[in-house]
Amino acid sequence: MPVIKVNMAELRRMLRVEMSDVELMEKLPLLGCDIEGYDGEHLYVEYFPNRPDLYSVEGIARAYRAFFGVEPGLKEYTAEEARNQLLVDGSVAGIRDYVVACEVEGVRLTDELIAELMELQEKLHWALGRDRRKVSIGVHDPARVTPPYRYTTVAPDEIRFVPLGYGEEMTPREILQEHPKGVEYGHIISSFDRYPVILDSRGRVLSLPPIINGELTRVTEATRSFFIDVTGTDLTLISQALNILATALAERGFTVRQVEVRYPERSLLTPDFSPGVRRLRVEYVNRMLGLSLDAEEVRACLERMGFGVRDEGEELEVLVPCYRCDIFHEIDLVEDVAIGYGYGNFSSRMPAVPTVGEKLPLEELGEKLRMLLPGYGFTEVMNLMLTNEAESFSWMRRTPGGAVRIKNPISEEHTLVRTSLLPGLLRTLRLNRHHELPQRIFELGDVVLLSGEAEVGAVRRRRLAAASIHDRASFTEIKALVQGILRDLGVEEYEVVPSEDPAFIPGRCAALRISGTGAGVFGEVHPEVLENFQLEYPVAALELDVEPLVQLR
Repeated sequence: MPVIKVNMAELRRMLRVEMSDVELMEKLPLLGCDIEGYDGEHLYVEYFPNRPDLYSVEGIARAYRAFFGVEPGLKEYTAEEARNQLLVDGSVAGIRDYVVACEVEGVRLTDELIAELMELQEKLHWALGRDRRKVSIGVHDPARVTPPYRYTTVAPDEIRFVPLGYGEEMTPREILQEHPKGVEYGHIISSFDRYPVILDSRGRVLSLPPIINGELTRVTEATRSFFIDVTGTDLTLISQALNILATALAERGFTVRQVEVRYPERSLLTPDFSPGVRRLRVEYVNRMLGLSLDAEEVRACLERMGFGVRDEGEELEVLVPCYRCDIFHEIDLVEDVAIGYGYGNFSSRMPAVPTVGEKLPLEELGEKLRMLLPGYGFTEVMNLMLTNEAESFSWMRRTPGGAVRIKNPISEEHTLVRTSLLPGLLRTLRLNRHHELPQRIFELGDVVLLSGEAEVGAVRRRRLAAASIHDRASFTEIKALVQGILRDLGVEEYEVVPSEDPAFIPGRCAALRISGTGAGVFGEVHPEVLENFQLEYPVAALELDVEPLVQLR
């Protein structure tokens, strides 16, 4: 989660309340942050990724003014009428389809404010943009460029300009190959024949999104106005990012002015500060929270969280601020009611119906396995459920398929949910190559598999995997482990049949069948797989479905 550096003197000024640093540090966690440190001048706080509007001192101050009753309810912002246009060329379609923009006037900057602005920009890239893939923000000093602006594409060697922080002109291709930002983010656009650029009316380059701005529009202490562009592949996300940034600047007293963004088929005026509208049932709030609030009390809780509320009896019309991008469902509003009510004000109570809990059979079996495996000399490990296609399939010599993919992955390393535990064990062995052998590890955990029969399209399955690496690891060793586990669990009826799992050596691999159904695989890992994971010794491994074993105990 992002750590925000907060100037305490600036925060107190923007809160408009008299409060010591100690009092502030006691109250800030009420809205859901962890305090990471304090150096006497700056506070370091960590907020959840679902609240990017709190990634700046302006956003924090706004939220706490409402929470402390200084300025409760919906904070309304206005944007001045557009004077300039941003013309979108059709060639950006399929490359980086969308752009929104605004102008900011009456700017007064210091070095610290510039640093804070850049920090907010990078935090939004991380939280909303998935490292600039979905959202990329450019902040420019427009003093040396001439509108209207154009969002278009160019060939890799078609133009030359001075990228930010460099002293010589470069082509887009050279930037992707040589500039630090190009090397870091070039993969986002390098596969295309043309690259997106933002130009002024005379063809001068403002930016090469999502890589780097031009030196021509560098922001300095002398800057008196901004031109801000946000490009990306999702119009909703880039609009939210623009709203968060623009409202933070408006909190500084700067004037925000709309820009007319003209697409080939339509025109938009951005930013749009109008609130969203959601409906919230008072009965639903009380049922979810176990409270007995009336409509007026729910209203007060929501206003403490910065919402506008129109009372319509037992159903409220809630006005969601334009900078809140985490409200998708009625339950999200219920969570904010709970925060506004105060978690410390909830009282404990006994359930209305007395019950006696017991462990699920699957969990009981899992506990027994966790006791058995160390007795066989294996150490338990825990790996992330998120992985990637290379590690799960191509490195394992398996055919891709059956995996739940992450729609907006935060990195190339975590693009899907694991379908097997074994790749994680091999990765763990790779990371521990410097330790002496033998190494024997196991993991008991869930995998997720696509399923057309499941209501949500996927199912979770509990599995056990184990791996042993040393110079004499063999099929005999891992078969003995499987037989020992089944014996100690009291499983007497099972079959061991040949298997053709490509992750294992042919002829040294077997499948376990219980009641005629496949329940796992074990054997010697294929040399090609070992090479992919940079392992230099034989590995014998197993992966068993745990759930069929529950039925036999």
